[in-house]
Amino acid sequence: MSSLSQEEIDALINQLSGEGAPAKEAIDGRRVKSFDFRFNKRLDKFTNNQLQTLRTLHENFTRLLNNSLSVYLRTRVEATIVSIEQISYGDFIASIGIPSILGIFSMDPLPGSGIVQVDLNLVFSIIDRLLGGPGWFPNKLRDLTDIERTLMQRFMARMLNSYRESWNYLLTLSLKIEALDSNPQFIPRIIPLDQIVAYISMELKIGDMAGVMNFCLPYLVLQSIGQQLTEFQWSPTVIAGRGMTEEDIAQLTRNVERAAVEVEVELGRTTVSLRDLVALQEGDIVVFDKLTNEPLSAKVNEKEKFQVFPGINKDQLTMQVSHVLTSEDE
Repeated sequence: MSSLSQEEIDALINQLSGEGAPAKEAIDGRRVKSFDFRFNKRLDKFTNNQLQTLRTLHENFTRLLNNSLSVYLRTRVEATIVSIEQISYGDFIASIGIPSILGIFSMDPLPGSGIVQVDLNLVFSIIDRLLGGPGWFPNKLRDLTDIERTLMQRFMARMLNSYRESWNYLLTLSLKIEALDSNPQFIPRIIPLDQIVAYISMELKIGDMAGVMNFCLPYLVLQSIGQQLTEFQWSPTVIAGRGMTEEDIAQLTRNVERAAVEVEVELGRTTVSLRDLVALQEGDIVVFDKLTNEPLSAKVNEKEKFQVFPGINKDQLTMQVSHVLTSEDE
């Protein structure tokens, strides 16, 4: 093998730096454009109209999420969109910050799955609030315990309820968490690394804590509704026309029926001296200001709603509703 002389080396360097031989575009008159052969089908993927529709849907999602999570976490929640773009699935995996939590969710009836990624410090802050804390997170981040993983699955399920509702103006989806992990290497490869995905990056603020939440929607999943994404027009008329489906109403009814309320019945009131109160013993009788044939007040969440009579059923105290209070009775 012969080695290059110093003159040959200098000539090569001059060519690489633009000196010496004329540029190719000066030779044939054509501009030279860089081209990435890995993603040569990028132009055949999401159009600008489709990306704008995705932005509109996710802006609606942030509004729904802010209201839903503020009640759920009992603190101010603010989600904002940072960017929406199309990148390769490999670039999405490479961009994932470690540590973080990734959840794969199905989007029935669409084929395939989507991915949501949340920073791990934000995850621990959410879990701390769910357990009654102020939203702290450990100085040294670690993997989730089984209990923490269950709490996070419930949180993501609630978040996906808002996500599903934001898509309802376009189509009705059934969303379900299929996998949850803190290491992107253990997340199943749902599509080839060179396939294009819609990458939606958001900033999520919960109280004083802020972090990143990203969505990954493969083109192969949304391909079947490409025409709908292109032609979708967001307007008050569309919103009024779409309305709530029977499934939305049924889900809302189920959520309301599961809501826990506190019911209390006041037997009566009386005034005793502290000496008599301290001297009370088993078997002593305390006389209240209510007659036995007079209905008692039943309160729901500290608001009077019924008039009832006390009773006993199978060794348990019960009440029989005699009158339901309305706004006219108040």
